[in-house]
Amino acid sequence: MKKVLGSTLALAVLLWAMTVPWQDPAMNVWWWRNQILLLTGLGAWALMSLIMVLSLRPVWLERPLGGMDKIYRLHKWAGIGAIVLSLLHYGTQLSKDLLITLVGRPVRGPRADWWLNTFRHLAEDMGEWAVWFLAAMLVITLWQRFPYHVWRYLHKLLAGVYLVLAFHAVVLVPPAWWAQPAGAFVAVASLVGVLCAVRSLAGRIGGSRRHAAQVVDVQVHPSGVVELECQVQGAWKHRAGQFVFLTLQAGEGHHPFTLVNADTGDGRLRFAIKALGDYTARLAQQVAVGQQVWVEGPYGRFDFRQDRAPEQVWVAAGIGATPFVAWLESLVANPAQAPVVQLHYCVRNAQEAVFAERMQQLCAQLPSVTLHIHHSDVTGKVAADALLASAGPQASVWFCGPQGFGQALRDTMQRLGRRQGRFHQELFQMR
Repeated sequence: MKKVLGSTLALAVLLWAMTVPWQDPAMNVWWWRNQILLLTGLGAWALMSLIMVLSLRPVWLERPLGGMDKIYRLHKWAGIGAIVLSLLHYGTQLSKDLLITLVGRPVRGPRADWWLNTFRHLAEDMGEWAVWFLAAMLVITLWQRFPYHVWRYLHKLLAGVYLVLAFHAVVLVPPAWWAQPAGAFVAVASLVGVLCAVRSLAGRIGGSRRHAAQVVDVQVHPSGVVELECQVQGAWKHRAGQFVFLTLQAGEGHHPFTLVNADTGDGRLRFAIKALGDYTARLAQQVAVGQQVWVEGPYGRFDFRQDRAPEQVWVAAGIGATPFVAWLESLVANPAQAPVVQLHYCVRNAQEAVFAERMQQLCAQLPSVTLHIHHSDVTGKVAADALLASAGPQASVWFCGPQGFGQALRDTMQRLGRRQGRFHQELFQMR
């Protein structure tokens, strides 16, 4: 993620630097203000255009970026970066009155005769309103208590905001830029971004990977976990460890859920959903056998088979056990392909250990997989050091569970001098 963001911003800086008249004798405060306006604007536009490409959930980027969950993380931070740069851009624009008070009015030459100047004031006003909307979206996105279903509709409006800002960007680009690489970049980025925005507004994101399905079984565990089994209509194929966007109610929209089962070729999909918010807390009362739902996917590259470490540590924390159950099911048909694994299933109590019995049955058929079940109400909270101590220093770690637990594992690996590249985590913080 950092490489992509860094490369995008570095490209923007390079293109801006190529436009700067570094030998200009009038390099005063007004000259620098103008250059800051151009640089922040170009950087924000580069990130916004990247966001629009990522918003289409491009499967072809899963391999280089590490999976759709990583794409969503990149989308989020690119959005934050774009809004921050937009606010800096707007703040620089607002500095005009202050600078006039401090250093006096600038000496301006005649403005270049350019046909887009007709729309200049309109573009400035539209850009101002768009920045205020972006600032509001940043606040409610970071405020996790803001209702998801409301946020989802507001988030969809960002495609329309992008079209407004595309007009702002194209109109206000200095005419001289159109003969330089910076102008070519703005043109291409704007064209690609506008096409993506139109596709988003038309509701065509993920359409080719969307399947109708029907709920065929519902089980509610004492812990509150709801297990659903769905039958997909039409051809379906997935790898163990992947997830889908499941739409149970049109008004609520889709949510990502990992598949609990391996692909058996019959189009059956199982999900285990824990009450983690208002929507999932009401799920048991709102879903029923026979209900039609929509499944989009599969997505993700959380796959232990790409790992070349001599042994692996799988850490399944609570509902994060779902991909590991699917992995175990996929290995039972051919136990010889199973790596040497220390599997740790970490739960607060026996009631929360929804998959304990199923894991024990599957691991009994896989000699190279050793299962450890940890109940924190009996033995106390399991320490990251203890989990890593079960395998050698060259072991890789595969984790799915709460973000805080995952960060503790990362920190422990770093403290022990283990390579961070051997840590793999499923990221489901998609907002």
